[in-house]
Amino acid sequence: MVTDFKSLLPVIDISPLLAKCDDFDMAEDAGVVEVVGKLDRACRDVGFFYVIGHGISDDLINKVKEMTHQFFELPYEEKLKIKITPTAGYRGYQRIGVNFTSGKQDMHEAIDCYREFKQGKHGDIGKVLEGPNQWPGNPQEYKDLMEEYIKLCTDLSRNILRGISLALGGSPYEFEGKMLRDPFWVMRIIGYPGVNQENVIGCGAHTDYGLLTLINQDDDKTALQVKNVDGDWIPAIPIPGSFICNIGDMLTILSNGVYQSTLHKVINNSPKYRVCVAFFYETNFEAEVEPLDIFKEKHPRKETSQVAKRVVYGQHLINKSKSFPVIVQVSEMATNFKSLLPVIDISPLVVKCDDANMAEDAGVAEVVGKLDRACRDAGFFYVIGHGISEDFIRKVRVMSHQFFELPYEEKLKIKITPAAGYRLFMDVELYRGYQRIGLNLTNGKQDMHEAIDCYKEFKQGKHGDIGKVMEGANQWPENPQEYKELMEEYIKLCIDLSRNILRGISLALGGSPYEFEGKMLTDPFWIMRILGYPGVNQENVIGCGAHTDYGLLSLINQDDDKTALQVRDLAGDWIPVIPIPGSFVCNIGDMLKILSNGVYESTLHRVINNSPRYRVCVGFFYETNFDAAVEPLDIFKEKYPGKGTSQVFKRVVYGEHLVHKLQTTFQNLVEHS
Repeated sequence: MVTDFKSLLPVIDISPLLAKCDDFDMAEDAGVVEVVGKLDRACRDVGFFYVIGHGISDDLINKVKEMTHQFFELPYEEKLKIKITPTAGYRGYQRIGVNFTSGKQDMHEAIDCYREFKQGKHGDIGKVLEGPNQWPGNPQEYKDLMEEYIKLCTDLSRNILRGISLALGGSPYEFEGKMLRDPFWVMRIIGYPGVNQENVIGCGAHTDYGLLTLINQDDDKTALQVKNVDGDWIPAIPIPGSFICNIGDMLTILSNGVYQSTLHKVINNSPKYRVCVAFFYETNFEAEVEPLDIFKEKHPRKETSQVAKRVVYGQHLINKSKSFPVIVQVSEMATNFKSLLPVIDISPLVVKCDDANMAEDAGVAEVVGKLDRACRDAGFFYVIGHGISEDFIRKVRVMSHQFFELPYEEKLKIKITPAAGYRLFMDVELYRGYQRIGLNLTNGKQDMHEAIDCYKEFKQGKHGDIGKVMEGANQWPENPQEYKELMEEYIKLCIDLSRNILRGISLALGGSPYEFEGKMLTDPFWIMRILGYPGVNQENVIGCGAHTDYGLLSLINQDDDKTALQVRDLAGDWIPVIPIPGSFVCNIGDMLKILSNGVYESTLHRVINNSPRYRVCVGFFYETNFDAAVEPLDIFKEKYPGKGTSQVFKRVVYGEHLVHKLQTTFQNLVEHS
C-alpha cells in the first residue's frame, strides 16, 4: 500500500481544469491536458498531491482553521455539549484517545460530520448514521461557515475527479454515473495537542477508506507524513492556501488498481496545538463499488480486478467508523477536566514562598488561580518552574534504571526482610525495601511493576503500636554507587517543593498560606516509591491498577519517552498523561480531599505501559503528620458550607489510614528468593 515518489509531493495548479470543468470537450483544451497529465503522474506515483489554483479564497480557508482553533480552545465541558452519543449518529465531538487506528489510541480530538439524510433512506446499514450534525453554539457562525465550506469542497472534489477520470482514459463523467449520482461526504475537524515528547502518534498509519480527500492544515506546523515505496515517511510540508489531496480505497478499486491509496499518519512534534480539517468525498452511500468496465478494458494487465471484491460503500464506512467507542456516562471518583492536564508554571510562587504577604503578589495570585482550577477540575496538573534542575530530575531516573537492570539476585539484597525492620502485622510483612514484580496489589489484582519502597525514618516507639510496622531504616542498594546520596538529596528537594505547592493550594482554598502547617504538618511524613514497569509486547497490561492516592500531595517524575500514566475524567474516559520533560505531574490525595471539605477531589489514575521498553517512575508522596487526626479544617468548613461533605467525612488518623492501605496493597507479600 505504498507508492514510489520523490521526497516532496507534487504541486498541481488546477485552474485550467476549473475554467473548463463544465465543458464536455474539456479534454481538447491544452491547459486541461497538461493538468490531466500531472494528475495521472501524481496518482500513479504518489497518491498525494498539493492542489493550488482551486478557486477557494485563502481568507476562507484560514477562517475555517481559525474558528476551529477557537472551538478546541473551549473548556472541556463546553465541547462535551456536542459529544458523540448513540442517538447522535456517530456525529459530534470526540475527546482525545477515543479514535483508534490499528487498535491503538490516536492523540487527537475531533468533530465528526456526515452528509445528512432522511430517516430510513439507507435502510438498516444507514441507521447508525441517521441524525443531524452537531454544531457548537460557540464560536458563533461556525455552523454557517462550515456548511458553506462543505459546498465548496464538494464542488472542488467533483471537478478534480473529472480530471482524474480523464487521466484514466475515460470521459470526464465516468464516475458520475451510478457511483456519484448522490455522493456522500464525511468531514473530520481535527485538533492535535502540542507536545514536548517526540513521535506521539496523532493519528496512526492508515489509508483513507473513501474516494478523494481534501486536507486543510495549519500553515506553521508539519505533522502529516506519507509513506513511499522505500518505507520512508515523507513530511507533507504545509503550503499556505493549498489543499493536500489524496486518493482513497474506493478510487483504488474503481480504477482497477491503477491508482493506489497511500499510507499516511500524523505526528505533531510541535509544542503548539495543530488543526486540520479533512473533507472526504465519497461515492453514493449504497454504491456497489467494483472496477469500472472502462478501466478494466483500458488497463487489462492489472491483476487487481480479480482480487478487488465488490464493496458496498456504506457498509465499508460503518465498519471503519466503529474504530472508536461511544463516550460513556459520568461515573464516580472522576473529575471534570480538559482532555489534556493543565500545565502550571509555579516559579512566581516559589520566589515568594517564604513571604507572609505572598497573596498580594500578582504573579502568585495568577498561579493560585490556576492551582484552584486544576484541583477543582482535574486533581492532576503538570508543574514547571519548580526550581529543581532537569539534569537532576533525569539523573534520578537514569540511576533508577541502572538499579532495575541489575540481576534479580542483586536486587534481592535489599528485599524486605525482618532485619530491615518490618514487623509481622496481621500476617503481613512490611514495608521498606525492594519488592518483586506482582507483589503489589490494587483492588485485589496484581500490578506489573517492581519497586523500592522508602518512608520517612523515625525513632522506635515514636508512633506507638500503629507505627511499629513502619519502624526501621530505608534500604539502599550499593549499586549504583551514590544512589543513596542522590535520592536523599532528591527527597529534601521534593519536601520543599511539596510544601510550597501546598501553600499555594491553601491560598486557592481561601486560607492563609500556612493553613496546613499547623497541627497537620508540624512533622510531615513522606513516602517514596521508585517504580519499574517492564516493557511488554501485549497491550493493556496493567502496570498499576486504578486507584486514588491515600495521602496529601504526590509528585510524579516519569520517563520522558513513554506515555503510560492515565487519569480518569468525569465522563469515565482514561486520559493519557503525556510526559513533559523537566516537569512533575502533581496530584492531590485522599487526605487533601478531606482537609478541603471535599472542595478538591482525589482522582482515579492507573498505569498501562504499552511500550516494549522498560519504564521508570519515581513517585514522592507528601503527607500529614503520621499521627494527625485528619478532618475538614474549620476554615474550609466555614468557607464551603454548601458542599455538605463535612457530614460524611469521619476523622481519619493518617498513620492508621496508611497502614490499612498498605495491608490491602501487600496482601501477598511473600518473597521467593
